[in-house]
Amino acid sequence: MPDYAFFVISGEREKLYMAFITAIGYVSAGSKIYMFYTMDGLNGITKKGLEEIKLENVKPLKYYVDNLIELGENDIELAACEFGMKVKGIGEEDLIQGVKVSGVSEFAYKSSTAKSILVF
Repeated sequence: MPDYAFFVISGEREKLYMAFITAIGYVSAGSKIYMFYTMDGLNGITKKGLEEIKLENVKPLKYYVDNLIELGENDIELAACEFGMKVKGIGEEDLIQGVKVSGVSEFAYKSSTAKSILVF
């Protein structure tokens, strides 16, 4: 079970960046994390989104996603909300490698023992 659960619902670039940067910090400190993406937040874990989402003066979002996955290999789990995917017209083939499709009930279960839930 994760130490921290992330609920990523916003598609705002700043929030997507901060979700991944914060996750990198937690994993670097030895924590296990579960990141659940839904609605506009799903853009942060789609192939197209990672190519398009950029902030000025920093590396592309893809850099931070790849960094997190490499750093946290066994300590992170990325999940895409099945309902949110249907609403946004996103298919499993649109997701980056390693993302699991799941429901809100799984988020509820996995976050039930987390030290805290971070919402982005």
